[in-house]
Amino acid sequence: MKEDQNNLVPAYQKMLSRAEAAKNNTLSQRIDIAIETAVNLKELNPDEAKNIGDYLLRDLQDAAEFIVSTEQALVDWISFDIELVEERLFNMFSLMVDQSRLELDNLAERAHQAMEWHTGEITGLGTLYCANCNKAMHFKKPNYISACPNCESTLFVRTLD
Repeated sequence: MKEDQNNLVPAYQKMLSRAEAAKNNTLSQRIDIAIETAVNLKELNPDEAKNIGDYLLRDLQDAAEFIVSTEQALVDWISFDIELVEERLFNMFSLMVDQSRLELDNLAERAHQAMEWHTGEITGLGTLYCANCNKAMHFKKPNYISACPNCESTLFVRTLD
């Protein structure tokens, strides 16, 4: 991992926080505002900001799709004990999912295609499963996705149990 990429995981959290603060906008607009702010403040270059915005949108859409399709709580989607998660980060993620649920209901209808996560991308809270061996990788905070520790595969999915 490049030394200049060390700021991207905290940037994911900062972008989530900024998107949460952009009230009265759609989810896409909130993320666009967060991207623009990061670029204007020279925290990230435009490509980095867009990538992180894409990761954030993917993760929030996935959480909403789970909630809509299963009518289960976000805690179930995350698949691990809530006490292990930073409370503030969980609250921000929950608010973004709850506030955007109507918007995401429509998106979830179209999002039944398998969503994929790849090594080197950043993901938020939750559990990813290796597409090759089904090994679970738990993310209690935003972080880079590494290769599968079991089989070195670089492709991951979330499953709805």
